[in-house]
Amino acid sequence: MMTMTEKSPARIPAGMRDILPAQMIKRQYVLDVVREVFEEFGFEPLQTSAIELSDTLLGKYGPDAERLIYKAWYGDSPDGEFALRYDLSVPLSRVIAMYPDLPRPFKRYQIAPVWRADRPQKGRYREFYQCDVDVVGTESMLADAEIIAVVYEALNRLGFRGVTISINNRKLLNGIGQYAGVPEGLQPGLYRSIDKLDKIGLDGVRRELLMVGVPTDYVPALQRTARLALQGKIPQESLFDGMVNDERLPEELVRRVLDPLTDLVEDASAEQVPGNMLQAVSRDIVQELAPQLRDFYGLQEGVIPSDVVKRLLELLQITGEANTVLDNLGGHLADYPQAVEGIAELRDLFAYLAMLGIPSAAYALNFAMVRGLEYYTGPIFETTITEPKAMPSITGGGRYDELIGLFADTSYPATGTSLGIERIIDAMDELDMFPVGIRSSVADVLVTIFDPSTQSESLRLATKLRKTGVKTSLYYDPLSRLGDQIGYASATGIPFVIILGPDEIAQEEATIRRLGDSPETSVQLTVKFNEVAQTILNW
Repeated sequence: MMTMTEKSPARIPAGMRDILPAQMIKRQYVLDVVREVFEEFGFEPLQTSAIELSDTLLGKYGPDAERLIYKAWYGDSPDGEFALRYDLSVPLSRVIAMYPDLPRPFKRYQIAPVWRADRPQKGRYREFYQCDVDVVGTESMLADAEIIAVVYEALNRLGFRGVTISINNRKLLNGIGQYAGVPEGLQPGLYRSIDKLDKIGLDGVRRELLMVGVPTDYVPALQRTARLALQGKIPQESLFDGMVNDERLPEELVRRVLDPLTDLVEDASAEQVPGNMLQAVSRDIVQELAPQLRDFYGLQEGVIPSDVVKRLLELLQITGEANTVLDNLGGHLADYPQAVEGIAELRDLFAYLAMLGIPSAAYALNFAMVRGLEYYTGPIFETTITEPKAMPSITGGGRYDELIGLFADTSYPATGTSLGIERIIDAMDELDMFPVGIRSSVADVLVTIFDPSTQSESLRLATKLRKTGVKTSLYYDPLSRLGDQIGYASATGIPFVIILGPDEIAQEEATIRRLGDSPETSVQLTVKFNEVAQTILNW
């Protein structure tokens, strides 16, 4: 335990951050714009507790997400009773269950921090703000369409132009899995693979699907062997000995994979793989060994059959305008009621978006888009930015008709989305999208103090300016040089300085200086006391 005289190092946990005033002003601008849009659409503000009971959060997100939940406790020994909220949707569901007299539909928004023990990286933090908008109590696809309209309007008002809102339906995805014959227990693996279609293409999805359910005991060793062979560190004639002796792989497995592995390494080497791609190419090579691995393990169950993968890939190749794709899918999936229902919901959703005036270029059907959380039950949506630069997804959400039923005897249909405020702010910073008028200080003007004899007049003028709506900062030290006071205003981003010397006071005047980038570009004029506020507002 540290004593009172010991210094504690000034540091902060990884993934957390301090947000200093200049950046906070930009955040407030974004949040004010988003809040204004939410309220224009009739959504009401809501606040929930930062700390929830662990039982409230666990069992709602799926095991991958729940590993990231922060536990909270008081006293010396953690007992796991409390946890920091992971998102805002589950707390909303708890609120609906606790307050059954809330009007239906219940339209709410919430802007608040959440916590996830994720791996920190650019644009991803362990403490960050979520910005949620939800409708509870209606099955109408108009609610889903309005959520999408809110997203479009908020991003458009912030200045984003190349917006694409991808739309899918979990019921359609389930129907696709049933049509292809994916065993129910392997559907999560199916979803994880096809969700990567845009990134890894059809061939990459095929490789991943064939590996679903295959034990991965020997995969790292095979990938390491492939990488070393690509680097020329293992001659091809030594691959067998390297895998058996150095990597300790079973001889039977090595005999099965040796020839295809040799051919794949030879083909990749001919293309001269760059160093930063070695890991990815080695992974792809091992995924191509899925047939040999499946054969080695003698698996009859626990993997997605090859003919199922083929049927899935046939569906994933369907492209075109939304209604054309839905017609095509409807022909394949007519015998699967859940898929038929999902297709009908998507048709209604697209029709409502057109009625709401959302440009057709701003949204698209993407029936390979999954989204990770397990509680989604119907339409799902995700937003990416393509102009002026491609960005990761910055909003995501969907319909979760069964989540509230986990807290009460009665469930309510619900839909909503979350705007990734942190990514939006980072993107606007990176792309220089903030309006020119946003400054690094909230103050409009600094009232200086010429000397102790003029202090009372400076204080009197500052009070008057504040009452007329001018945000006014006051310098505190009457003995500081005037140049230091002006330098303080310049350093903090205050655009105007007011100087009240004895001569000005005698004439009931004040000198207003508008600070430029240098003394030469600064401009000043002298006006009567009663004209100061209006002069600044006009200027």
